[in-house]
Amino acid sequence: NNPGLRGSLVAVFIWTFVFAIGSVLLTFSLGLILALVFNDPNMPFKKLIRSLLIIPYTIPAVISVLIWRGLLNPQFGIVNEFLSATIGIAPNWLNDATTAKIALLLINLWLGYPYMMLITSGALQAIPSDVYEASSIDGASGWQNFWSITLPLLLVSVGPLLISSFAFNLNNFNIIYLFNEG
Repeated sequence: NNPGLRGSLVAVFIWTFVFAIGSVLLTFSLGLILALVFNDPNMPFKKLIRSLLIIPYTIPAVISVLIWRGLLNPQFGIVNEFLSATIGIAPNWLNDATTAKIALLLINLWLGYPYMMLITSGALQAIPSDVYEASSIDGASGWQNFWSITLPLLLVSVGPLLISSFAFNLNNFNIIYLFNEG
């Protein structure tokens, strides 16, 4: 019945869902884009670049979050120095609620996109080429192929991963606590 507690609880509840949904959408989107780009068989240095893009996934999350905390430090972080020199602003990533939330979504994007890229790469390679050949005969464009063939077939295999990723991020307190102690 305490309105002060009720207001805080509602705000935290809403942010928790925004964080979980935003994290899943961002990591899936970036992972899918990178998987689509590197699915081209004619791309040079494809294997090398893919290997380099997996590096964030190989570093423990605790270390990555602490490194990002240093990079986004308001006084001496390299990100703020760059932003200050180029566009004249230096956000207070650790203490301002809005910029801290943006930073948390970006850090979680850094931590999660390699896994989504790996999974969607495998799922893309499992889509039969016959389907694309039939659509090209029917005159479908690249966007029509993506929205009508690629994405629906991809979501069939990646759907359970997206659900489990949402559940993981709904309970992902570590990144928030390590970044700015909640």
